[in-house]
Amino acid sequence: MGTQLSGWSYKNTFAALNERDLDGVVSHYAPGCRFYGWAPETLDIHGYKAAMSALLASFPDSRFPIDDIIAEGNKVVVRHRFQETHRAEFQGIPPTGKAVRVNAIAIFRLEDGAVAEIWLNTDFMGLMKIPRQRPAEALTPKHKADKSKFAPKLSHHCH
Repeated sequence: MGTQLSGWSYKNTFAALNERDLDGVVSHYAPGCRFYGWAPETLDIHGYKAAMSALLASFPDSRFPIDDIIAEGNKVVVRHRFQETHRAEFQGIPPTGKAVRVNAIAIFRLEDGAVAEIWLNTDFMGLMKIPRQRPAEALTPKHKADKSKFAPKLSHHCH
């Protein structure tokens, strides 16, 4: 099955998001579209636009590259990233200038050619941890992490 269902296209949605055109993002969403995962409570279109406006204001250079698409029946799953720099206050955290990358999966359910529901699964806790670094640390060059310290330590041998 293609990834364009009855006029809705994930490409147009993400292109509009990258352009900060939230009206364009929701242009093919049903008036009663429900958003799960952006906040503790379910959001409507107005709540979604408010949440995304706050996010885009805090991370004005944000991009949403698409990594994978899976479509079946009336659902489209988009695995994507949120890449940005923390340039303004976010959730009470002052700007750090720190580059951030967060992985996300969005599941779109279509009904009568319009998006009726969206489930977002993203690492918001990771997003909250990354900007907490001191601003001076954000300006230092990045170094590759020593991955060996993350390797599991095996104490049992299989025979």
